[in-house]
Amino acid sequence: MLTHVPRRSLRVADLVLVRRFLASPVNERLSIGLWNVEWASPASQRGGFFIQRLGELSSHVICVTEGYADLFPEGGYIISSEADYGYPIAPGRRKVLLWSRNPWREVDTLGSTLLPPGRFVAGTTETPRGAVRFIGVCIPWRDAHVQTGQRNRQPWDDHLSYLQHLPPLLQSERSLPIVMLGDFNQRIPRARQPEHVFSALTAALLPDFRLATAGTIADAPDLSIDHLAVCGSLEPVHVDFLSHHNAYGTQMSDHFGLRVLLR
Repeated sequence: MLTHVPRRSLRVADLVLVRRFLASPVNERLSIGLWNVEWASPASQRGGFFIQRLGELSSHVICVTEGYADLFPEGGYIISSEADYGYPIAPGRRKVLLWSRNPWREVDTLGSTLLPPGRFVAGTTETPRGAVRFIGVCIPWRDAHVQTGQRNRQPWDDHLSYLQHLPPLLQSERSLPIVMLGDFNQRIPRARQPEHVFSALTAALLPDFRLATAGTIADAPDLSIDHLAVCGSLEPVHVDFLSHHNAYGTQMSDHFGLRVLLR
């Protein structure tokens, strides 16, 4: 803005107005953290790593998949999916959790009885961009309940079932801007997953959602399977890679983290 105003024409009052404009919460970018922490217990060395890293993000909203509520920064508000996701229940474990600086309302921990259970949570919270509807997902991986758990599925069965029953939930959430985020268990663009599986994901997202996390992310060792997609007035402006190794090079999760800025 300042480059279009002759320097000599700026008065003290003009500078005060410019500073107020830039400092206004209306112009603050919405910062969102996203990480699959691979069941790191809060009392473990890995858990301590994530407690520190998530606290350092200073994000407005954080999504953790395969995690615990005690990993989040203090002073926020937490909602999570149901405990039962078809495998033995361990105290405190949740497939997907959402943390916000501000309280949640209109919370939905089920989504639909047609979804594979325990992998969905949605809620509305106030952000620097106003009220936003967040939908946290943990789409089943290719071998969910194939050789572990209930052992009554074929590869990609639960994944495809989730994608089949997700779109009606997304269509019903259009009164506010939407951020859908979590572990999608697919690389985008398609890498090693079957064509029909990738097509099911793109059909669930398109044409309304814009994906912030597709393609190469600077410094990341691979394409991400954790994603963030937006619908409505929000626009992604930047994605940061968050290393999943500690200072000694030890891997803390089989997923790296992401921080996404929206405007």
